[in-house]
Amino acid sequence: MQNKKLKYGLTAALVCILLIGAGLLIYNTYRNRAFVPPPYVAREPIPEPTMPPRQPTPDPQPIEEPPDENDEPEYIPPEPPPPRDILPRVLQLREQYNNPDIVGYIYIPNTNISYPVLQTGNNEFYLYHDVHMQPNRDGSIFVDYENNIHLLWDDNTIIFGHNMRGGNKFHNIRHFHGVNYFNDRRHIYLTTPHEETIWETFSFFATTTQEPDRDYMITNFPTEAMYFEFIQYMQSRSIHETDVVLTPLCQILILSTCASNNASGIHRYVLLARLMR
Repeated sequence: MQNKKLKYGLTAALVCILLIGAGLLIYNTYRNRAFVPPPYVAREPIPEPTMPPRQPTPDPQPIEEPPDENDEPEYIPPEPPPPRDILPRVLQLREQYNNPDIVGYIYIPNTNISYPVLQTGNNEFYLYHDVHMQPNRDGSIFVDYENNIHLLWDDNTIIFGHNMRGGNKFHNIRHFHGVNYFNDRRHIYLTTPHEETIWETFSFFATTTQEPDRDYMITNFPTEAMYFEFIQYMQSRSIHETDVVLTPLCQILILSTCASNNASGIHRYVLLARLMR
């Protein structure tokens, strides 16, 4: 009787091993099969910025009398400084991957997020292409095409990445739902073409892309008041509370990725941070 049970047990174990092996083979075959992006996806040059940096609203000035002819000449500000050199780290990444679209690097300690950041003239090409510009369903981590990542003057800098089930790209953003995970990972390190920057997280929430008048994918606002209202709303949406104080002069970083369960009506996970000075 014992030999019979042992025989059945070994047979069952062997069947399980075969099923698991077959499943892994099918999964790897599916993951590694040739991927052809949609025909409309094309790499385009980054367009010129459409909106200059918004200046703080000046305080009203009293009306002054016309200057006297004997007064000193009007002050003329100096010429702006010449363009800065691109950081060696960014140049090394461009050379390593043979890709001039690399504009930086993003890193969040204690997560799997540690990737080159790319940018081109649309938000579709790097959804379906890797850092080598080759077709790839995993895509890349990329900056919104409307951001000026070189000058870093925008109200919101938006970075996108896929939520891959294998754990790569922006998959770990979903874990910020946990309060301990969120509190233990409060800083985002972003290399831009000219700066090494640190950002402090202050908001995380799940959302959809259909919320009227609350589209978080806006890079600049026409007025200081509209921008301040927006970032206050983004902070109020957070499922976690922080002691971060926002002002109209803050610059915000937004990390956006797809949710894995769209059946619940959740389409995006959004993590926000402010630039630390």
